Amino acid sequence: MPEENKKKMRMTLPKKESDLEKVVEEVMELHPEMAHEHEHEHHHHHHHHHHDIDELLHVVDTLIDIMNSRVHNLEERCSLIVEDVKLLYKLVGTLFAAIYARSEEEKRKALEEAIKILEAHRA
Repeated sequence: MPEENKKKMRMTLPKKESDLEKVVEEVMELHPEMAHEHEHEHHHHHHHHHHDIDELLHVVDTLIDIMNSRVHNLEERCSLIVEDVKLLYKLVGTLFAAIYARSEEEKRKALEEAIKILEAHRA
């Protein structure tokens, strides 16, 4: 299946305190209104900062894994649905051929083809 060959997409989050601080600085530059709130939290909760970040990163990492698993499951289900739709189109085409057949022989051949399609799908 082509989905099995797809590379698992995964967002990488900063693991080092210095890298995380760079991200925080970039966010503060883009959203200066958050700077005062961050400084207040940083000053009062510095000793909890590292533990909280590790815990949050773990939660985010777990949620990303769950999301990737669900996406993979949906991709597989979509592939099955696509195959079923193809089968239905093929079957409807042969049934139309049987309905509009000019002779009993053409009708019989079209209906036999429809049966073959169904049997192949069932196998």
